[in-house]
Amino acid sequence: MSRDHLFTFRVGYGGRSREVRVGRNAAMVAASVLGILFVLLTQGIYDIRDNISKLHELRALRERVSEQNLALYHLDTKFEGLSAEVERLRAMDNRIRSLVKVNASLRVNPPRGIGGAETPETSAANRLDKLLDLKFDRMKKDLLVDVKDLDVLGETLDSRRLLLESIPCGWPVRGTLSSVFGVRNSPFTETPVFHHGLDIVARAGAPVLASASGVVVKSAFEALYGNLVVVDHGAGYRSLYGHLSSCSVEEGAFVNRGEELGKVGSTGRSTGPHLHYEVRVNGLPVNPARFLN
Repeated sequence: MSRDHLFTFRVGYGGRSREVRVGRNAAMVAASVLGILFVLLTQGIYDIRDNISKLHELRALRERVSEQNLALYHLDTKFEGLSAEVERLRAMDNRIRSLVKVNASLRVNPPRGIGGAETPETSAANRLDKLLDLKFDRMKKDLLVDVKDLDVLGETLDSRRLLLESIPCGWPVRGTLSSVFGVRNSPFTETPVFHHGLDIVARAGAPVLASASGVVVKSAFEALYGNLVVVDHGAGYRSLYGHLSSCSVEEGAFVNRGEELGKVGSTGRSTGPHLHYEVRVNGLPVNPARFLN
């Protein structure tokens, strides 16, 4: 006979108690159900923590994939740029080859008149081979001459390109002209003096740009010019930038056309913020206005 378990419940303070008898089998079933519920609850909590960890890993993977996609996009952009450059070089190569072929065809001399007796043992095939060999040798010599001409032309074009790059071009800073090249009345002495450059009024702190590529030969302070930058462009050309509030380049540095040299200021002998701009050829000042566009 199974033994029953006695549970006593008391309702209210000083209230009546109530007894409930539960059989052994019912208690075991209840304990089993509670154990199963505890295991399921524990497993659920573990699964939730595992899912949260996986969500964090998934988020990290998505961020990594986004970074990799961005890197691939930049690589694809660079590859497209390289492809365009390769196509440009290929087109240039085809153009040069076509020019070489045209020049070679034009320079081939027409066949000269041939006469006289022939020996019976000379065959027509041998005569044709010799004629083709002669034309081939002549075309090869002419082609070599044309290639040399193209090399000379290329060197000439390179030297002209370097010369063009060494000539100042454009405004070093956008503004208005307050004083031009030539004779003017000095704003300090009210006497006629010769002004060696252009005064370009611009806002203080505006960037001053190199008008051509070259080497910085001076980046220092002078009493008259204030903070001064002088760039040697080669081929006898130099440009001068005065009254800067600060210099952005050092002596000996190479600068490209359009690179910042300093900021507009009013240092040195100046009445207000502006840029004093000079161009010198073989040491002599020339009118910078001819180089503006």
